[in-house]
Amino acid sequence: MFVRLSVMMFLQYFVQGAYLPVVSVYVREALGFSNTQIGNFGAALAVGPMLAPFLVGQFVDRYFATERVMAFCHVAAGVLMLCLWTQTEPWIIIGIGMVYSLLYVPTMMLSNLIAFRHLTNSDAQFPRVRLFGTIGFILPAYLVEFWWLQGLEGAELQSARGIVFVLSGGVGILLGLYCLSLPSTPPQPSKERSYAPATVLRMFRQRDFAVLVVASFFIAIAHQFFFVWNSPFLRDILDSGGVEGAYEQSISSVGQICEIGVMAGLGLLISRFGFKWTMTIGAFAYTLRCVLLGLVFAVDLPFAGKIAIATAGQALHGFCFGCFMAVAYMYVDRIAPTDVKGSMQTMYGTLILALGFFVGGIVGGEVGNVFSDSEGNVENWAGLWWSCAALAGVCTVAFAVLFPDRPPVDAAEVGVDG
Repeated sequence: MFVRLSVMMFLQYFVQGAYLPVVSVYVREALGFSNTQIGNFGAALAVGPMLAPFLVGQFVDRYFATERVMAFCHVAAGVLMLCLWTQTEPWIIIGIGMVYSLLYVPTMMLSNLIAFRHLTNSDAQFPRVRLFGTIGFILPAYLVEFWWLQGLEGAELQSARGIVFVLSGGVGILLGLYCLSLPSTPPQPSKERSYAPATVLRMFRQRDFAVLVVASFFIAIAHQFFFVWNSPFLRDILDSGGVEGAYEQSISSVGQICEIGVMAGLGLLISRFGFKWTMTIGAFAYTLRCVLLGLVFAVDLPFAGKIAIATAGQALHGFCFGCFMAVAYMYVDRIAPTDVKGSMQTMYGTLILALGFFVGGIVGGEVGNVFSDSEGNVENWAGLWWSCAALAGVCTVAFAVLFPDRPPVDAAEVGVDG
């Protein structure tokens, strides 16, 4: 079971890792997107799932087996990603991205649901299963940049980056077929057949859930802001050192490599610090990451120094995602009523991955315009990144103050070895 769920997670995040780290630099350099269009495309990848919790969550909690819903979503999303590869018009690409997100993003929550349902000790085992998702996210960088794009430069390089859509779409279709082999995850039986999303909305009466959702929304803005601008930022660093080859995706993968270590030790962190302070560490990592990235061009450094600081900023992604995002999903699963766990995961994921990422894309594009010249080229990277750092910093303090204190989870309860 552990192996089957790990393969699911590996493919789930391979699909996203193929395109997400470099899609912004591709649409900017190869297709000529403006800053606003880059932000709108980032928003489009999140806007679709705003409709999902009232449909997908209800389906898996009431009517259909989760693995069947995932299979349909992945096959359809994979076909759309292949279509995306053939397009060059900004608004067609943004429209396809919107529909794609409606299909793909809910599967991130549904894969969590399947894992939580079939693991015997989710607190201890889920981080290890999710670790394979991180490995899946990392691998495409090296397949694309050190094989397909090896030796390419200039316009030829930028155009060839579109292969990431083919890779993502093909693996997505493969994952859809693999989902049909996953263990059966039918709706949970319940005597009371209430409308699942309504039950979830009542959870907002709990202070811990309400604070977590609001904090997660603003952290999601910072998260999407990073992905909107990270690849163009890394491209400008490489250009400043005269490096013309494709290395943005592999530099970015340092964050996921660090995430492997964080996920491996996540059970120990929770047992030692509890959910509140583990998530506070993650929120602070978002702040520190943007502070470091802002220093790259704010301080007069040689090229090696710029790369070193940028790489350190990338590495903090492991703490950002592992300590905040992954732990938040675990916390939501813990407090969710048994028969609405699918809707809880989907609703929470929508508020983060859809609404928060949608706003983050729009905000990222507009903030980019503020710090860009008349031709749309960012000329003040420090101001851009420190704006995001301010948002994440305020959110970190607010979460630490408002989220209720809870005793640390006992090590024996999560099954952490000494």
